[in-house]
Amino acid sequence: MTEVSIDNKFLTDNYFNKLEQIAIQYVHNNYNYCYLKAMHEKNREIGTSTIVVGSSHAMNGVVEELFPNEDVINFSISSQDLYCDFLHIKKAIREGKKQIRRCIINMGYYMLFQDISLSRQMNYLMPTVYGPLFDDMHHYVAESSIDFLEKIEYEHSVYSEDLIRKICQEWSNGAFIEQGSYYGKLLTREQNNILSIHGVMWPKKDNEEKNQYALKRAADHNKLRKHELSRLENDKIVRDMVEFLEKHEIRPIFVIFPFTQWYRKYIDSFYKKDIFELLNSLPQQVELLDMNEIDGFNDEDFLDTDHLSLRGAEKATRLLVEFIKIEQM
Repeated sequence: MTEVSIDNKFLTDNYFNKLEQIAIQYVHNNYNYCYLKAMHEKNREIGTSTIVVGSSHAMNGVVEELFPNEDVINFSISSQDLYCDFLHIKKAIREGKKQIRRCIINMGYYMLFQDISLSRQMNYLMPTVYGPLFDDMHHYVAESSIDFLEKIEYEHSVYSEDLIRKICQEWSNGAFIEQGSYYGKLLTREQNNILSIHGVMWPKKDNEEKNQYALKRAADHNKLRKHELSRLENDKIVRDMVEFLEKHEIRPIFVIFPFTQWYRKYIDSFYKKDIFELLNSLPQQVELLDMNEIDGFNDEDFLDTDHLSLRGAEKATRLLVEFIKIEQM
């Protein structure tokens, strides 16, 4: 009898351990989608007074636990553009359990010229993230949304597809809501950074190497300036976004996270001027915090030319919280 009980316990434990491994595989295969989906679930179940939208600069630049009462939800992933930012804003306001009072909008210097749905490198985000999340892929028409279980390996004779789908969705939502951030036990900043993955520490690179990295990175971003139609569309998106936020009595706060001195040296100076002129032309009152105009960041605060390390993100978050003067509840 004892042996049978032990065997049954082993089989039961093995069954559920495999389910967890399948769920972890699901998360890592669909990380961006799972994260954003979970943050919207958190907004529905718990709510927040502050939301953040943006690209990898906001994803790397915000440490949620440094906000008073950790009352913030960050809807930012790498390469996210203004069109997708606005989709997040509308969904968050429509579904949120609490009244959202402020919206932090991350602006990379080049973002007014960006449209990932037309990008040959980044348009994969449309069918893998934004299509399933919003049923909206902007200008992208090449293929429909994907099946998130397509690449997940599991024993079909043991687990039904419906069970796996349900377990994966519930586990990923719970794991990300508990983590409360893009980074944590599921993924660290270093595991998500090209230089760090190869064991390269940005602060330890010599000045010539830093200069070359920054020259190439900025050159890639400077090429976006040719996309004049995207610039015109993003002008309208920003105006509509701010008008929408004003209508819902939400404070719009535009934030440019800091970049290294090496990157700032090569990024087209027109971009910054263009952002300032657009925001100044808006009929509504908005606020802008450009952390590149603040002393206090150095190479020790970065993972690469334009992404903050945890140390840098902590500095940036404290500056941001002070700037928007959130009162402790």
